[in-house]
Amino acid sequence: MAASTTRGGASRHGGGPYADAAAEFLALAGELVDPAGGRVALVLPQSLLASRDAATIRSSIGGRARMVWSWWSDRRVFDAQVHVCVVAFEFGEPEPEDRRANWSHVATSRQGVPAVPDELRVAGCLGDRARLNANFRDEYYGMAPAVRDHETGPRLITSGLIDPARSWWGLRPITFAKHRYERPRVDLDRLDEDMVRWARRRLVPKVLVANQTRIVEAVCDPGGEWLPAVPVLGVYPTGAHWDDERRVPADQLVSTAWEIAAVLTSSVASAWLWHRGAGTGLSVDSIRLSPVTLGELPWPGGDLRRAVAALRDGDVRGCSVAVAAAYGIDDATALDRWWTPLLERIETRQPSTP
Repeated sequence: MAASTTRGGASRHGGGPYADAAAEFLALAGELVDPAGGRVALVLPQSLLASRDAATIRSSIGGRARMVWSWWSDRRVFDAQVHVCVVAFEFGEPEPEDRRANWSHVATSRQGVPAVPDELRVAGCLGDRARLNANFRDEYYGMAPAVRDHETGPRLITSGLIDPARSWWGLRPITFAKHRYERPRVDLDRLDEDMVRWARRRLVPKVLVANQTRIVEAVCDPGGEWLPAVPVLGVYPTGAHWDDERRVPADQLVSTAWEIAAVLTSSVASAWLWHRGAGTGLSVDSIRLSPVTLGELPWPGGDLRRAVAALRDGDVRGCSVAVAAAYGIDDATALDRWWTPLLERIETRQPSTP
């Protein structure tokens, strides 16, 4: 089946190279059905609800039909190896424009993820203030020979070491490249020239984000002393690197890094990202974050000083409340009622601090 359904590139029906093959059937059904009153119902992988490579097909269907029914389950059914959903459309009248390219509401409505207010006070998006990056196979294999429980060198931070506003490096062991480490560091002298350049460009003030979680788990590295393991996402304030033409004072980079960490450590950010990425995670209760999606996160237009102060004091809940206020949200009760229990669940798994 893999050989007969692989596309090796963009689909002739509009799906990207990483779209599930089921997207082909969805697109074809939309071409075959009666455009005036015809109905289509399909069992689909949940990833098709929000995956980027299926967006063109979703938009095409949504521009010609309304979703009249849907079903979602948190269990694997039909002997499928993936979590599935069912969507049903009636053709002849389009979906509202804001629902054409993203069908995450099929999952979020049943998961209890609250809506983010439509009228937020915003000033651009996160991508206007930072470069976002995820490492891949080359960085993984290039870094592996240099990682050990060294006495010196930059700390290696994996997704498993990141909790909201906290790194558990040295307190929680990790497995990297099939080896277990207690206090992993990267020996820069054991990296080749390309990897040394890669490391130097990342040893700057930044925010590291776990790539797949129930709520956003981000931690600030104001001293630029850590290196991200694969597949940790790095958020680097503009001017920290890759921007040689623009010189930014170090204290400004640190300040921006703390602001980014504060915004990501909020109920608003987590809910917004859920509504953009439901169904994309390996499990039904997680979302897969990407540099593109994070970069599109609206940036609050209000003052973030209270949020940053709370975050630096370790007050994660106070940070979230202050970020909501910076977005101009007068009542964030629904968001907090959803987000706080998930935060508490993360806090219960934390190791005891010596």
